[in-house]
Amino acid sequence: MDRFDISRVAMGLTTYAIERQNGFERHQPEDSPPWQEQRRFWTDATLQGMARLDGLTPDPKLMEQYDLELEQARGCYFTVPATQQMQKDTIRELRRFIAVLEAAGDDRRRQINVVRELLEDMSLHPHWWNGKDNGLERARDEADLALQRMTAQMPIRFTRVLLGGDAGPHWASGFVSGAVTDAESVKQAPVYQDAVRKYPEVTDWPALCTVYVGHGLSSALGTVDASSFDLEIMNRAGDSFLKEQGVRCVGGPHQMVVPAGPAQSQDSPAPLQMGLNM
Repeated sequence: MDRFDISRVAMGLTTYAIERQNGFERHQPEDSPPWQEQRRFWTDATLQGMARLDGLTPDPKLMEQYDLELEQARGCYFTVPATQQMQKDTIRELRRFIAVLEAAGDDRRRQINVVRELLEDMSLHPHWWNGKDNGLERARDEADLALQRMTAQMPIRFTRVLLGGDAGPHWASGFVSGAVTDAESVKQAPVYQDAVRKYPEVTDWPALCTVYVGHGLSSALGTVDASSFDLEIMNRAGDSFLKEQGVRCVGGPHQMVVPAGPAQSQDSPAPLQMGLNM
């Protein structure tokens, strides 16, 4: 395997971070780290991951240079943005990184998810998106598909909950952890809670629950209930996740009518995990 062009990636991601620092910023959700801090984390994790896949010791000078250039650019009225070629080169290496991580054969989904979040951030910046042919859209799609394929190969158990029935008029669906096969379990599901909040006028929710496992297993024996990270990937994919190789139905569909109850308060989003082990 050809080695990653780590110095070029570092240059591209540093230039990108400067553009975002000196331009318009994304909306900042409550209780989450500043976007600038997250971009530094994504960049550091990516550069370290590439180095380790190449059998190298990560070079701390790359992030020292990153910090120095961002500090020097802070408050400047004019900075040189990334050329389209720099964008293409950076994104090409990120795509290679995703492919190599998936081919490594173990669970490197969190590393791929870091790259996905970085690509998602880029897609919200007009200079790197805005219809440009730099490979960004393809790279983001490849990250999503890699995460879906890898999740389908995990020995996990989960349930697809469909609310609304044939008559509607409102419908909702989503994946939840474990085996959800009765009305009380449905009431605890985030998809139900969201539906109750969104459609308070509905008094009864017809529900259809189907239990699945991953890893191509024929039963739930030997599985663990899907984690919040698994569910994040599955719910982002929607029902198309059920078409992934390795997903098997092991129970249901279970039909029931769930009386609407008061929605529970949603938990605050978990803080960014800054100690990712590459």
